[in-house]
Amino acid sequence: MLPFAGLPMSAFASTWVDIELTCPVCGTGNLFKKPASFGTYVYQEPSRFQYVFWPATTDTFLYTCRRCHLSAYMQDFSNVPPEKIAPLAAMLERDGALDGAVIPYYEIPMTLRLAIGRRVYEELGRDTEFWCEFHRIAAYHYAESSQPERAHDARATALAEARALLDAEPAASRKELLVIVAAMQFFTGDAAGARDSLSEAEQHTFQSADRESTALDAFLSSLIVDFRSELLSGGEPR
Repeated sequence: MLPFAGLPMSAFASTWVDIELTCPVCGTGNLFKKPASFGTYVYQEPSRFQYVFWPATTDTFLYTCRRCHLSAYMQDFSNVPPEKIAPLAAMLERDGALDGAVIPYYEIPMTLRLAIGRRVYEELGRDTEFWCEFHRIAAYHYAESSQPERAHDARATALAEARALLDAEPAASRKELLVIVAAMQFFTGDAAGARDSLSEAEQHTFQSADRESTALDAFLSSLIVDFRSELLSGGEPR
């Protein structure tokens, strides 16, 4: 969900390398892709207006086991608690089927993998912040797959979750949440609401004890300016 969280600031083009991981549910060996290098330019991609960031915009960041189809973000795939293995195995046996021949995981449509990933994370249990990000990412890939109605529905869900977080979060993090609210308002057709949320966001300074507050606050301020100039002055949603 969060820019700058644990990401190296390389000046090089983004590259990926192969890694081998064993599925924690079925024990099958898999070949996946892992980021090797990237730069801060990834935060300037158009997806920033949806508050979705690389590598979530790629078709390689969501790993899927070639046998049982366990699907999870790359950082989560190997981190399945032992007590969750049996419930996940049962769920995947019931709901994780993928038709067709076995192909590299990144060639399986993201929308199919995200559907299984959703069930996986429901079994694992996640908070509202996670689901707000998940639905924004899903919406991005639905839109990229020419499924605008599903993208709209996912963004409407993310908007409701962002508003729920806004009601519960302290003032220090309101700026980021208001930008997320504005993004989801705009991409669900409420440009006026997006303008109001961005105006309110400008009244706050982002602060956090465990994140790069100064850099993120500056990024959010820049994003607000870009949002207005590129999307709220006649630009088309991207």
